[in-house]
Amino acid sequence: MIFEKKNLFWIGETDQSDMTGLLFTQPKTDLWQRNYYGFQNDSAPVLQMKTSEKYFSFIVKTEFDSKSRFDQCGIVVYLDSENWMKASIEYENEQYRRLGSVVTNHRYFLM
Repeated sequence: MIFEKKNLFWIGETDQSDMTGLLFTQPKTDLWQRNYYGFQNDSAPVLQMKTSEKYFSFIVKTEFDSKSRFDQCGIVVYLDSENWMKASIEYENEQYRRLGSVVTNHRYFLM
């Protein structure tokens, strides 16, 4: 599949969405469903690509300036608010960043 900008669209709010510069997210945004913490979020900005291809691959290159616990940057395969997976790097403190992944199926998550 050839990349076409017309196939891209955003969900969630972002301060910049033209892909030519930095992306700034709103505070306290996340993708997280039905967990033992007792909260649900479907507010993180996600740049999606429409495709009718059954199989495809993609490459993502990111950088992020994390400063607060739980700051994350990563990739999402997103069908809807109840069915998605994310893989990210998450800020924990000045010494540690953690790799993580979450799969959510029918609003229930698996880690």
